[in-house]
Amino acid sequence: MTELSFNAEPNDNTIARDQLKPFTNQIGSNLRLHDEIDDDELNSFKNEISSILSLHDNDEIKNQVIDDLLNNGRQSLVKYEDNFKPKIYRPEMNSADSKLIVLLKKYFYRRCEAQYALSNEWFISFLTQYPKEKAPDLRERVLTRTAEHGNRYLKNCPILSIVLQILFEYIDDVCLKNGGVFDNLWTTITNEGLKSITKYSNYIKEEVMNEQLDKNQSILFRALREYHRPQVFSLLKEHNIPETDTMYDSTLDEVAENGWSTVKHDIKQKIASKSDQTLHSNQQQQEATGSNEGKRNL
Repeated sequence: MTELSFNAEPNDNTIARDQLKPFTNQIGSNLRLHDEIDDDELNSFKNEISSILSLHDNDEIKNQVIDDLLNNGRQSLVKYEDNFKPKIYRPEMNSADSKLIVLLKKYFYRRCEAQYALSNEWFISFLTQYPKEKAPDLRERVLTRTAEHGNRYLKNCPILSIVLQILFEYIDDVCLKNGGVFDNLWTTITNEGLKSITKYSNYIKEEVMNEQLDKNQSILFRALREYHRPQVFSLLKEHNIPETDTMYDSTLDEVAENGWSTVKHDIKQKIASKSDQTLHSNQQQQEATGSNEGKRNL
């Protein structure tokens, strides 16, 4: 039997970037999202930030401040307080609807929209439709949180993080700041799959939880598929499973529903078996080709 390596954990650094390039358009890259925004639009955001904060081209920290804000949100401005006059800094940092926070909310939504509109249209639809139907303030709360803290709570999969923040609406800013509940939820659901959300029933409405447990209508199930997609695709490709094989989708479904820790052994056996079948098929084709060549040479 083919020796099978199964050491990588989901979304860890063992996957080389060039291994994932063929899947970039399909899975939506988890790289910094503003790379997906048109340069003119990005420059427009930067110019507006400069105007709001009265940053000038000769300011040494101008680019650093702007990049920090676009990646780490309004709270990153705290480290630059001494570089601003109080009449500029205080209103922009303390007001819930300051020009800066309004602009950053617009920016973070646009970068999300730009990255996922084509590769994950269902996700953009969820962002626009679900909060309207379930709780109008949910999207605004998550958007404000992201504008305040940038990538801090997005982890290594913005789609999954945002879906969790919206669905588990009782995980508030205090829970997120303390880290424990959200981090534990993240670890549990990525390792044990969709079914494990019942362990966090105190943080999600019962009606919503029951909807999400039905994978046929579950947005969370789709988000988990996206989280696991790079690892699954890389692993199958590494063992020469053709990209057209149905095993890609079936493995994604299995991992999303039950988690890596639960299905790792079964997937390992399936991949080894499929890899052996592919190897055997290739050998037969080579032997047949060699036989035909021999007959022609007689």
